[in-house]
Amino acid sequence: MKKIIEGNKINLRFLKLSDAKSIHKYAKDPLISRTTFVPYPYTLKHARSFIRKSQIAARKGKWYAYGIEKKSSPEIIGIIGIHGVNKKNKRADLGYWLGKKFWGGGMVSEAVELVVKACFLNLKLNRITSCVLPGNPASTKILKKNGFIEEGILRKQIFKGNRWQDIYLYGLLREDFKKKKFRK
Repeated sequence: MKKIIEGNKINLRFLKLSDAKSIHKYAKDPLISRTTFVPYPYTLKHARSFIRKSQIAARKGKWYAYGIEKKSSPEIIGIIGIHGVNKKNKRADLGYWLGKKFWGGGMVSEAVELVVKACFLNLKLNRITSCVLPGNPASTKILKKNGFIEEGILRKQIFKGNRWQDIYLYGLLREDFKKKKFRK
């Protein structure tokens, strides 16, 4: 995977340890944890550990985490990543979050499009999945806009917030990607 992926509104880039403060700044918001799989409370130590692990995993080809930055600033305002890369079965899982201050601007939708394109073209994947927690209609909308199809509900899949929660599973196949017109 490329270390930098350029878009129209945003750039995606591999993370550096110096990004820990900005990641912490936006990920520590309880709303981020409530709508994603980011732990709460989210500490600076979490951010540093995540960056280190992502750097090692990228070198091994296991997962790739990108910082989302606006074109106008190098500050990381969110994360998008592809994890669980399975080269034999040509599949992986997509996850993302964006600082609340930037919600509604189309940045995550663009980030999803950029990463999906890179995964199908560079990693030669056949399938990408993404999971959404109940109560996150914005994420559902983003996935559907990018061609993902709801495939089902994984009942009581995770223990979060002191209770078992369902998650909605979305999938995108290579053949669906080929039908959709993506940016060049």
